[in-house]
Amino acid sequence: MKLILLAVALTGVLAGAQAPAADASTQNASVMNKRQMVGCMTRRMSSSRTVSYNDAKKACTAQLKSQADGAPHPLTAAR
Repeated sequence: MKLILLAVALTGVLAGAQAPAADASTQNASVMNKRQMVGCMTRRMSSSRTVSYNDAKKACTAQLKSQADGAPHPLTAAR
C-alpha cells in the first residue's frame, strides 16, 4: 500500500515539474514571434516611407506565416 502511494506521489511530482517547462517554451516562442514581427515591420517601414503600418503588418504576418509553414526563406533558398 505504501509503495502504491509513493508511486502516485512521484508521478504527481514529475508531471507537475514538466508543466512549467512547457509553459516557458511557449512563452519563449511567443516572445520570439513578437520580436520577429517588430524587426520585420521596422525594416519594411524604414526602407520605404510610403509603406503604412497596416501594410507592413500584413506583409510581415504573411512572411512569418510562410516561414512557420516550412516554406524556405527567399534569400536562403537562392543560395
